[in-house]
Amino acid sequence: MIQLFHVYKEYAGEGLALVDVSLQVPKGEFVFVTGPSGAGKSTLLKLVFCAEPPSGGQLLVFGRNVAKLGPSGVPFLRRNIGVVFQDFKLLPDRTVAENVAFPLEVRGLAAAEVRRRVTAILRSVGLDHKQRRFPLSLSGGEQQRVAVARALVADPALLLADEPTGNLDPDRTLEVMDLLEDANARGTTVVVATHDRSLLQRYKKRVIALEAGRVISDGDSIRRAGTS
Repeated sequence: MIQLFHVYKEYAGEGLALVDVSLQVPKGEFVFVTGPSGAGKSTLLKLVFCAEPPSGGQLLVFGRNVAKLGPSGVPFLRRNIGVVFQDFKLLPDRTVAENVAFPLEVRGLAAAEVRRRVTAILRSVGLDHKQRRFPLSLSGGEQQRVAVARALVADPALLLADEPTGNLDPDRTLEVMDLLEDANARGTTVVVATHDRSLLQRYKKRVIALEAGRVISDGDSIRRAGTS
């Protein structure tokens, strides 16, 4: 599903954000990527989503070398990826329902099916009653849940979530994590970047720990990752 071979990412004037990263995430796995601020978690997810190119090494997503994707290759690949960005990236001039519907409309689903799916996923995140609101009228936590709903609504093959619970209270955090686990149970590969140690303790998943852009541990649980 995801394969990195000696990947580097350098930003001009800022130095290396990722250093010689090699790892693999098989289809159907649920993985946490953890580490302190600036460790490279967000950068790693951006590379997998093809938001930025690696500076060196090789990155394969769905078995395709992202460096060799043509002009139409990146959009096609992204249709199979759901993303929860740290800054949400909701469309301000579209309602909550329209934001969540967007991935389905790109796939050409019938309007009735789009409405059904949007209503169901918004109900699951507790926002069915705010379908007609605009993102900027919502709290940060509500915007976060809209972003999660949009990422999950199309049942993507791969879900990338960057701090998906960062603006949520404990109860909503558990609700969102349960949604991610449900998606994983249906076959979606899930990669969650987080600095929340309580999530690593509660959900016994594989943990990839980054520090200063390097993989410092890669294990089946928080204990093996050396962060307990």
